[in-house]
Amino acid sequence: MALSRTTKLAYGLGQIAETIKGTGFNIFLFFFFTQVLGLSGSLAGLAVMIALIFDAVTDPLAGYLSDRSRSRFGRRHPFMLAAALPLALTWYLLFTPPAGLSQIGLFLWLTCFAVLVRGAITLYYVPYLGLGAELTSDYHERTSVAAWRGFCGVCGAALVVLLGVPLFFPESAAYENGLLNPEGYPLVAISGAVLMAVSIVISVWGTRSHTGVPAARGQQTGLSLFANLHSIWRNTSFRALFLGTLLVSISIGITQTLNMHLNVYFWGLTSNNIALLGAGVLLGWPAGILLARPLHRRFDKKPSIVVAALVAALASNIAVVLELLGLFPPSHSALFVPLILLLLFIGGAASGLAMISGASMMADVAQQHADDSGQQQEGFFFSAISFTGKMAAAAGYLVAGVGLDLIGFPLQANPSTVTSEQLDQLALLSLSAGIFAFASACTYSRYQLRQPTGPALAL
Repeated sequence: MALSRTTKLAYGLGQIAETIKGTGFNIFLFFFFTQVLGLSGSLAGLAVMIALIFDAVTDPLAGYLSDRSRSRFGRRHPFMLAAALPLALTWYLLFTPPAGLSQIGLFLWLTCFAVLVRGAITLYYVPYLGLGAELTSDYHERTSVAAWRGFCGVCGAALVVLLGVPLFFPESAAYENGLLNPEGYPLVAISGAVLMAVSIVISVWGTRSHTGVPAARGQQTGLSLFANLHSIWRNTSFRALFLGTLLVSISIGITQTLNMHLNVYFWGLTSNNIALLGAGVLLGWPAGILLARPLHRRFDKKPSIVVAALVAALASNIAVVLELLGLFPPSHSALFVPLILLLLFIGGAASGLAMISGASMMADVAQQHADDSGQQQEGFFFSAISFTGKMAAAAGYLVAGVGLDLIGFPLQANPSTVTSEQLDQLALLSLSAGIFAFASACTYSRYQLRQPTGPALAL
């Protein structure tokens, strides 16, 4: 039976919490601590890496515990609700360090509260993903559930990029770029904390009637954490998703660390322009999400994610390559903004398609495992993928942070003071992400599950 749109919407709204956290980390955190507060790139990268490793290690544990949880409120909802207040509090503190901290003080503050924020989001998000896999057992309806989650995630990102950046970081005479103004970051802290807590509560309340599929009894209850890992690793399709996620996450870690540096320094964008161009990605994601279901029906899920990974890698790197070669239109050209918008739209569409495809494929792998073994382990499957993604992203953040120090990129610098040589080195450092993104497409091609024959539910 098809799920109601109300249930899908309520579930999807829960994605806003993770998206605000993720977008806030990607856009603001590294830039804030390095270029605004003056923390070295190596220490900032190390701090984020430590937090990601902690987060990655706790992911399988959260999945393992929620898979085995028993309560009248279900397996997932108590964990999700318990995370709301700690997440909001630690997020606020992360962006409001005391004034006058030394390099070590800033490093410890960033490490401590990044760890606590990621711990809180793990407590929420791993059970949340497990709940999504349990809402339906239909092959195509899982794509629909993932699509609703994706659409709501885009809305969360839009709040951060299209509203947060120009609203909290307006241009002023005191700063060449509004993102260098420290007064905007407490506003990021309080608004993000409130929105994340509210989205979690709404999602828990709206899906409260779906308490989860009872875990199979018997052999499952005797499996240890490591026995679970061994059991799911034997699944070829799981390994393809696992290794593909590892490679693409290294790419994402490098890209996310350097993205704001590229926008502010390499491209010379203002905060208003950054928000405007961010619309390209935000419009692309829904397009990719809408394409997921028809492409899955026409070509199946594996070809969709392979092509999406290749297109996303190409779209995110081609403008930088052309600029280095002197072939991209200059920033004052009438073609500059449209071309950037087009590439961002294409990259966003490919990323949205890849995200929906990957989530739907993992739900299928979890269902196959349950059918073959009698073990309902949706939370553990998603947490294992999240584990490798975060471990790899941690490496990407560290590589990018150390790379900034190796090229001697200045801290707390106005855009006009950065040399062309430093900008070229920054661009080359960012292009290293593309190697890992292209490699992920090859790994995804080893996925084996195929579309079943027969009727499927309508969207």
